[in-house]
Amino acid sequence: MSAHTSSLDNLLEPLSQSRAQLLAAFESVSDQYFNTSLPGKDLKADFEYWSICDIAWYVGALDDVCRLRVNDIVSGREVRSGEISQRPQHVNSLEVILIWLSQSRAALRSSLSRMSINQLQDSPLLFKESLSQCEIILGEVIANEAMSTRRIWELVEMFGNE
Repeated sequence: MSAHTSSLDNLLEPLSQSRAQLLAAFESVSDQYFNTSLPGKDLKADFEYWSICDIAWYVGALDDVCRLRVNDIVSGREVRSGEISQRPQHVNSLEVILIWLSQSRAALRSSLSRMSINQLQDSPLLFKESLSQCEIILGEVIANEAMSTRRIWELVEMFGNE
């Protein structure tokens, strides 16, 4: 196994694990509650009030933003901050969201596979000298996915108790 393959595998394994946990949470999601938002003052501004559909869209959209960041690293450009895209109205079923999550992760993995060994391991950011830009970007994805998975389980439990 080459050093490049080993470095790439080390980055992709936690990413795969976090996605598997998220997908496991969807096994308990019913269509009945998939688009149900909790009542609140400003639903779009507060994660606590988002529907499962909105949470899932955000997870895939963050994959997309991080794919663009990785592409910036590969191209030697300054890494953009990126903005999460708004969910189109027609993306409102569990089936479509699962396809979106699959596509967004596949695109991110494809971008990661194009990185050189130096790009995977180097380019430390000043405030986190021991981590590469790529590790920081993927850490953001994994942390978001873990938070989203926990929230989906909370909503599934809450809706199941109604």
